[in-house]
Amino acid sequence: MTWIYCEEWNELTERPMGPLTVAEAQARHVGGELYTAILYTEDEPHPELRVEVRWETDYAAVIFMDELARDALDYTFSVIDGSLFLEEVTIYDYGDAKERGGYASAERVETYTFAPDGVGTRTVDVDDEVTEESRDGLDVSLHWEPVPEFGAYDSLIRRDRDRPWGAVRRSGG
Repeated sequence: MTWIYCEEWNELTERPMGPLTVAEAQARHVGGELYTAILYTEDEPHPELRVEVRWETDYAAVIFMDELARDALDYTFSVIDGSLFLEEVTIYDYGDAKERGGYASAERVETYTFAPDGVGTRTVDVDDEVTEESRDGLDVSLHWEPVPEFGAYDSLIRRDRDRPWGAVRRSGG
């Protein structure tokens, strides 16, 4: 596993924008500025995932990528009372499409939003036809994470997480 750091990931070129040294990324982490950590695994030409962090806006996200460098699964966190709360899960399904990275359009996007009080919304967009469902009383106790120190993303990048909505389709990557 190899981490590289940059300001942002360019989905169209499938390359890091504004490469950062470890020291520069760490300074951004401490200062709350936006940076992206990209994880490459051995023998894979494309990144496995990226972690976007911007503490000044209480934001962190983990974006798992598929073999065509497309977003497959996103976890979006917000800082609430000094901890991270997983507030959104987005699953992308590209069907049989072979477009790469930012050129791809998902034919199905399933988004789950959660609030700390157990209220959630599920939105499904299939070819621009959108359905929405809300629930309350969801157990979101496993949606909390400690705010990680710089480079200590192991807990944050867990792909398989409790899904209080019930069985959630897994896609890509």
